Amino acid sequence: MTLLNEQSSLTKISRGTDYEQHPTLKQIVPGHTCLSCDVCCRFLDQQSHLAPIFTKEEFDKAVQVRLSAGLFQNSRDGSSRQIRLKPYRDLFICPAFDPNTQQCTIYEHRPLDCQIYPLAIMRDIDGQKVVLGIDPICPFAEAKIQTQSFQHYADYISSFLESEIVVNRIAQNRDLIGCFQENVVVVRQLTKLTEKVVAKIAPPTDPC
Repeated sequence: MTLLNEQSSLTKISRGTDYEQHPTLKQIVPGHTCLSCDVCCRFLDQQSHLAPIFTKEEFDKAVQVRLSAGLFQNSRDGSSRQIRLKPYRDLFICPAFDPNTQQCTIYEHRPLDCQIYPLAIMRDIDGQKVVLGIDPICPFAEAKIQTQSFQHYADYISSFLESEIVVNRIAQNRDLIGCFQENVVVVRQLTKLTEKVVAKIAPPTDPC
């Protein structure tokens, strides 16, 4: 299936009643690359604002299939939940991540926040726009960011995020919009999402 065909299928999915029922986003990073990586799902700070955010629906599904509700904390938006990181050696990891196998134990039900990585939704430097960025800490992203295939992938994810059902869902779970990060390379402006939530997102002076 070509990327354009996949994007067409994605548009149909995003118009459904609940996008979380269709975790079918194309992944650009090869599986063998992910399994050999020592970056994803690991954090330097136990209170990291980068810990995955789950919508209410994603939280319910994660608890249903595996995770304890006690592994989550309420987010500032009053709707979404953020997973609590746990100590592992000299770092902190997502409790859904198995460091022995390098695999996510809820992979088929992982949240949108994880599905789109190494892309990330965040505010711009002024806090006035919502943008899509690429996290260069991902070795694959750093190596491929300038390639045509990666830019097509950014278009693909941007189109999904700008679809009506996803815009509305993110507006209900505003903590999915992260703080501006200087090291993240902005690749797209998310115009529809900005118009929907710009007056509601916390100002950039808020702690992250």
